[in-house]
Amino acid sequence: LINRRYGAGDFIDADNISWIDLIGIAKYCNQLIDTTDDRQEPRFAINTVIGSQADAYSVIQDLASVFRGMVFWKSDTIQLAADHGNLDGTDLDPIHVFTNSNVVGGGFTYSGSSLKTRSTRVVARYNDPDNFYKPNYIIVEDKDAISKYGLQTREIIAFGCTSKTQAQRMAKWVMTSEKLEGETITFSVGLEGLNVLPGQIFAVSDAMRQGA
Repeated sequence: LINRRYGAGDFIDADNISWIDLIGIAKYCNQLIDTTDDRQEPRFAINTVIGSQADAYSVIQDLASVFRGMVFWKSDTIQLAADHGNLDGTDLDPIHVFTNSNVVGGGFTYSGSSLKTRSTRVVARYNDPDNFYKPNYIIVEDKDAISKYGLQTREIIAFGCTSKTQAQRMAKWVMTSEKLEGETITFSVGLEGLNVLPGQIFAVSDAMRQGA
């Protein structure tokens, strides 16, 4: 972000970066977790060479994808968000609750995601260190979902990934996200919406759904 030779340092300096966001993300990335072959590795690591010129925003988003993150601009500051829980494995608490009384029109609109968007097989590409870092693939399948929805394959690229187990975790995250996020909610708010930034978790208390 701030390197002047190969980065975006001509437009961004340290004052434009929200370092607080990076602290929690770094701790989550560096936490050692058990792998399937009885060893430990950091949850997310990157091992890559960027050898060609590309759009700066695209490169930054690719780098953020390593930790399931996103980058956005807010108040002259680069903000980073990532999809993760607490270090102890518990879910993050919502930072705000929207009710019928603080949304425009007092109602929420619900819609379900198409079954065609729910992958039952995810193929993740990574660079295999045991084969001179050539591309290799790991496949994750949900047999119950295949029997119910059929075989729907999605291919992803684990950017900068040289760990088979890390690529496997990325594929599982994609599949689980599509499985759990089967419903979308739409509503409008006033200035209160500024309480929630992209990537943060909020809760909805809808009286029309028996207060759920």
